[in-house]
Amino acid sequence: MIKMNKKISIWVMAGVLALGGISVTGGAVSAEAAKEKTEEKESEKKIRPSDLVLPALESYSYADMGLSFELPQLLLEKMEKEEIAMLPGAEVTSDGNSLKYGFVSWSTMTKEQREAEISADTEKYGEWVESLGVIGCLGVYQKELEKDLDKITGCTEHEKIGTSEDEAYSYYLSTKKDADAELVETIKEITYEITPMVSYNNSEGMKAGDSIGSFSTEDINGKEYTEKLFQEADLTMVNIFATWCGPCVNEIPYLAELDKKMEEKGVQIVGIVMDAGNSSEKDEEGIKKSQTLQKKAKAEYPFLLPDSGYMNGRLSSIQAYPETFFVDKNGNITGETYSGARSLEEWEEVIYTELENLESAQEEK
Repeated sequence: MIKMNKKISIWVMAGVLALGGISVTGGAVSAEAAKEKTEEKESEKKIRPSDLVLPALESYSYADMGLSFELPQLLLEKMEKEEIAMLPGAEVTSDGNSLKYGFVSWSTMTKEQREAEISADTEKYGEWVESLGVIGCLGVYQKELEKDLDKITGCTEHEKIGTSEDEAYSYYLSTKKDADAELVETIKEITYEITPMVSYNNSEGMKAGDSIGSFSTEDINGKEYTEKLFQEADLTMVNIFATWCGPCVNEIPYLAELDKKMEEKGVQIVGIVMDAGNSSEKDEEGIKKSQTLQKKAKAEYPFLLPDSGYMNGRLSSIQAYPETFFVDKNGNITGETYSGARSLEEWEEVIYTELENLESAQEEK
């Protein structure tokens, strides 16, 4: 079994990665009352962890891991039947700039495990993941971690398949010796391509006080939007993400819930997907992946495509995902820019802090 520490459990449970270790630009926030209220509600909530597994797709691309791959038909069929669960695992460096390791794993899932419901708790989720029958993993690891592959992946056999351009990382296709022989051979049939890794380094393309300006675009379903969307709330949380980015994808279920909870506070969420083209040149494959993600995460807030001018250049310098910033109802960027994924309670703390800061700023005018 894969041994799940709390950090990995949180990463996966956010939708399948809300890494607590990713840094916050502008410092940590504190709102104990909001946190306690959230924890009380979360303890009563039940989830079906099998709903958080990664979907069966024609291809996968993870730029943060420098890895693209396609799965054999048998594996896809068993994933569609929910007999096999595909899950990510990762840990970032202490500065939050890059991966220590990242992988995707495939495990058998019984009917009981598939139908299980647990409390919305990272430890319970970790226990559920550990109960699955690991078949194999595909991933990238810092070279000094090669000696720990058994512990990290839950596998026993490891085939080295490449190294990163800077030779700091090694890629492995891993399997478990006592897993079903046919499924082990299927894992070995995965076709892959090693690509340049994308860093999580934060960029400084957006700053408080800047105006988003005028723009015209549409969402992934073809609905048109302009800068007037910011007038619909006192504060808009803009989450910039890519479908290949594990932390991005896996915090979206939290953002979907956050959007509903914060509506009465005058807060709305808008997503901007950066790997589905733009309003004038669409990437159909990226749009399809985004639509699948939106549906699976039950996100009702819009996933916008960048307009052809990338919001007057405000999005063009962003190199790391996810990145989140806030806009007031006048279309001005306000507060801090946040790099990295977070849990529901952490985002609640951030929003309460940004609302307080916005109110203070308005009182000073």
